[in-house]
Amino acid sequence: MNSRSGFNLKSFDSFESRQKRLHLLSKAAEIGDWCHTFSTNFTVWSEYLYQFYEVGKDFECSHLLGDTYYSESEKEKMRALIARVTTHKEEQSEEFLVNMPDGRVKWHTTTLYPMLDTAGDIIGLYGVLQNITARKENELELQRMAYVAEKTNGIVMITDPERKIIWINHSFEEILGYKAEEVMGIDPAAFLQGPETSRVTIHEIARSLKNTGTFSGEILNYTKNGEKIWLYLNIAAVYDDLGKLINYVAVENDITLIKMAEQRLQKAMEKERELNRFKTQFVNLASHQFRTPLATIRSSVDLLDLKMESAHLGADFIALFRKHKAIMAEETTRMTELMENILDIGRIDEGKIELSKKNLSFKQFMDAFVAANAEPNGQQRKLDYRFNAPDRIISMDEILLRNVLRNIVSNAFKYSEQKPSPNLSVSFQDDTFFITVRDQGIGIPEKDQPFLFQSFFRASNAKIFPGSGLGLMIAKKLIVLHGGNINFESQLDSGCTVTIRLPI
Repeated sequence: MNSRSGFNLKSFDSFESRQKRLHLLSKAAEIGDWCHTFSTNFTVWSEYLYQFYEVGKDFECSHLLGDTYYSESEKEKMRALIARVTTHKEEQSEEFLVNMPDGRVKWHTTTLYPMLDTAGDIIGLYGVLQNITARKENELELQRMAYVAEKTNGIVMITDPERKIIWINHSFEEILGYKAEEVMGIDPAAFLQGPETSRVTIHEIARSLKNTGTFSGEILNYTKNGEKIWLYLNIAAVYDDLGKLINYVAVENDITLIKMAEQRLQKAMEKERELNRFKTQFVNLASHQFRTPLATIRSSVDLLDLKMESAHLGADFIALFRKHKAIMAEETTRMTELMENILDIGRIDEGKIELSKKNLSFKQFMDAFVAANAEPNGQQRKLDYRFNAPDRIISMDEILLRNVLRNIVSNAFKYSEQKPSPNLSVSFQDDTFFITVRDQGIGIPEKDQPFLFQSFFRASNAKIFPGSGLGLMIAKKLIVLHGGNINFESQLDSGCTVTIRLPI
């Protein structure tokens, strides 16, 4: 060993220096010692023991077992240790739990050595205490983790830095079929992955662990008997205090049933989309095919009407003909409107309706609509109209919005015959117009209300009135296209209130 000039070996080896070094070493190693002599019943502690028990130098160490630092069972364990050493005159060790006054606990090992005289009789005890609190806390934490890992239904696996398995829980064996002795020291990818395991996922796991030390995601694996199993992985790297990788911990949950349900749902949705495409094609074809005969019927009736003016027919026959002509005209118009509604539904569902928006004064639009939409027959009522809002320029498809309002207003007239005029009011709040149409008509039964916006649905008390059950459904779809919404409130025999929310 090289020595430096000026180094005083005698000073280094002096009693004071050795005592100081011994104190520093015992503090760093968390080790203290004590000595008890039977003849004097006197105990001497080293410096570290006062630090361990967190007491002052005036503490009477011989009274330690009479204090509250040890439970009765721990005191009995200490007395038994002392008895064994004094009886057998051999070194003995034991672990002890210490209860600190503030509720904390500490752990230590105490090793006792018999002190013998020249005749071999025991004259005292020499004890060495080592603080093992940190180690015991780590052990307890590991025990708790191991208990949780064993009791969980999920798979838990620990690997070394090279991803070789060093521990698995019972669920690993139960779910995947491999015993612990079969997989120890093996990379799980070597036996869990198979022909349909995604290469993209495998590369993503490797990339994510390299970059962040973690990975979460799903992967298709295989059990020991070759069955496919979908697992959701949560993998995390574990590092020591110096930042060195020591383990990977993987927690895996079986999501096979969920994946199978997703696949069935996907197939069902694809089948539904195919049926919807077929339905739309059929409806479009049927609607177009209906248009031609309806137009032919209407034109033929008009020709007959013209012909009757030149023919010398009786007044009674002409009156009867014109009565039925009016019925035919009304029914062909209703049938044409039904076909147009069906075509509109198809276009909306396929996304083929494009809004033709332009900037308009909303008050002018509403004023014009109300002026042109009185009750078409019967009482010839007009809407009770109130525009309680500031005028704003709004971007909208004028034709589509007018059709929506006409449908709602015509329903209000139709279902409130012989009642006061329906009320139409406009209000404004939070950059949104609220258009409310309220009537005092027959109302909608509560049991029918959840289905009001479904295709071809008509309330049970509305069957005596003409209608297709498509108007409200189309109206809602068109309002949604405008970025708004439509809802209603109603009570049987107390009318109905429909509110359109239309953001500017």
